[in-house]
Amino acid sequence: MSKWFRVLLVVAVVVVGVQLGTLLVGAQGGTYVSGFTVQNQDAVNAANVTIRFYWAEGTPGAGSVAHTITDVIDAGKSKTWFTPSVPGLPDGFIGSVVVESDRPVAAIVNTQTPSGTGSSPSNPNRVGTASGVLEAQTGTNMYVTQIMKNFYGWGSYIAVQNTTGDTASVTVRYFDSTGAQIATNTQSLHPYSTYVFRQESEAGLPSGFSGSAKVESNKAVAVICNFYNSGTMDTTAQFHSYNGLAGGATKIYAPRIVKDYYGYQSGLTVQNVGTLPTVVTVQYTFGGSTYTQTLPSIGPGQAKVVYMGSPLQVPELATVSAVSGSAVITSSGQPIIATVNEDNRSMGRGVTYNGFLDGSATSTVLFPQITSKYYGYCSGIQIMNVTAAPHSCTVTYSMAGRADVTVATGSIGAGQSWSQFAPDLASLTADFNGAAVVTCDGNFVGIANMSHRVDKDPRWPTNYGDNFTTYNGINK
Repeated sequence: MSKWFRVLLVVAVVVVGVQLGTLLVGAQGGTYVSGFTVQNQDAVNAANVTIRFYWAEGTPGAGSVAHTITDVIDAGKSKTWFTPSVPGLPDGFIGSVVVESDRPVAAIVNTQTPSGTGSSPSNPNRVGTASGVLEAQTGTNMYVTQIMKNFYGWGSYIAVQNTTGDTASVTVRYFDSTGAQIATNTQSLHPYSTYVFRQESEAGLPSGFSGSAKVESNKAVAVICNFYNSGTMDTTAQFHSYNGLAGGATKIYAPRIVKDYYGYQSGLTVQNVGTLPTVVTVQYTFGGSTYTQTLPSIGPGQAKVVYMGSPLQVPELATVSAVSGSAVITSSGQPIIATVNEDNRSMGRGVTYNGFLDGSATSTVLFPQITSKYYGYCSGIQIMNVTAAPHSCTVTYSMAGRADVTVATGSIGAGQSWSQFAPDLASLTADFNGAAVVTCDGNFVGIANMSHRVDKDPRWPTNYGDNFTTYNGINK
């Protein structure tokens, strides 16, 4: 097969030494590594993959290949690489990864603290997950919904990868909560290299900044944003990852929204990526009931944040509690994007995923990594029917060396969500680390989450801090 499929993983890191590590970790503290999982979309043929690691800007080898590996992924299966365990990858590596395959693939990337963290409240675990970026998802204009600089202890960085073989000039434009542009930063990027725009180092951003950004480039780029709490204890260990997007839509789908749900609250950030102000309405669905909120006019580039835990920000949900549901976000005319946060502030856990653009839903949704009692980690999936009629799906869990497990969802109503927690399936035995494919007779979107659960896998001790992560399912 002559055609190659490419996935870009922004900021896969192995931080062993301190000097290179400071390029990335800075205010979020500690040492960070990465793991990435690649799923073969072909259910019949094995995928031959080539994985190239590129040094980031600011390192002596910026733009050069630090290491290359080749491997094979079985048909319909997935494979995970944990960067500290990749033979030949230099200590102190920080940069990006390009995955090329002779079969269509999907991928996710984790940014996390090394194995062994989480042993005590003062040594908390931290992890965030973003989706690998397909070439079709790159762009010369990319948008980032939520960034911060010393905002009540929170900070962020934007990692931008040049996805071409030519040098790129990249400018990040920062917008405050009113939509006013208050700072810019322009950098040159070697081919396939990454530059980490650290908000704490932006002189033009005031302390206490919370806003959004637009990334402009003369070459196609991929973007991942991470934001994080101070991380000094388990209660402040939240570490969130999400993808920058190349454009928006006038309707966005959010498969999971929670309010007062076992100590968890959702937050919703909506950014106007158009050229004129727009009015946004949010229709929340919990069980069989819907609630509609209208947000004030949002200007170009501006982002609006609402937090389910604050009755003043979402008065329409003041009487609703202990619920998990979904939302549909609609703009009056301008394209918008959205991210959804979920956190438990007493436990120091937090996740973020990207809202799904109208038109992106398909009848097949891929989840590259699903775990069940795997070193204590357990996954769940949540899918949302975005059509106007009921539909049903099947979920197939697969792992190399094990028989597939298939589960039927039953009928899922229009606009409704359906969830499944992998450890609750008796047919998924312990130490499962594989993939899932959801196949439906209508169009769906979905997310997967993973967390450390001593109640489900008591073989492993308590893991303090943010061991909770979520990523967008990949629509095929």
